[in-house]
Amino acid sequence: MKISVNQFIDFAYGDKRKDKTKAASIIDDLDVPYDPAKDRYKQFREALASFEDGKVSTSEFLTLHSGVSANKSAGYKILCKNYLDLKEDYALIWHGRSPVEAEISGLRITTAWYLRTEENNQRRIIFLHFGKEQLPREKERGLLTVLRLAKPDSAGVGILNIQPGTLVTSTRIDQIEADYLRKRAEKFMAIAKDILAGR
Repeated sequence: MKISVNQFIDFAYGDKRKDKTKAASIIDDLDVPYDPAKDRYKQFREALASFEDGKVSTSEFLTLHSGVSANKSAGYKILCKNYLDLKEDYALIWHGRSPVEAEISGLRITTAWYLRTEENNQRRIIFLHFGKEQLPREKERGLLTVLRLAKPDSAGVGILNIQPGTLVTSTRIDQIEADYLRKRAEKFMAIAKDILAGR
């Protein structure tokens, strides 16, 4: 079974009393057609890809906010400016949308939006976080650990919090966190098996 890294992190660090409900919701979502109307950052991601593919100029990218709804405009303006500033500050390089995937206890966890940076000729995978706030510390630790367990291998990983304007990095795997995530993945798979058997 394959789920997104955001779904897994929400399950792994959510209220354990609601594990069955959360797992059922994730499984149900796998069969739900994608609804662009519910995707707050769809236009930003599309503009980002166009910019990095050379189809949109820097000035056009920076004025993206003027072409979106009023409730998105302020956030999009910050996203575009911070993205360019952070890329320059940390020497980040666009690496397309090839999937980064981790397999933990039989559960495949994937993310497709990331950058890379080279340091001493070693690749580092940088996850793009579009949300207004940084992730809580435990979720941040978990996400960094998933990225360290992922393929393709990298010398280090990070989370680029575009709106808050920060970069959090890790070069070593947190073994305690990795063991915890394996147990949570096992729990998810066990619940999923029961749910699917009952359908």
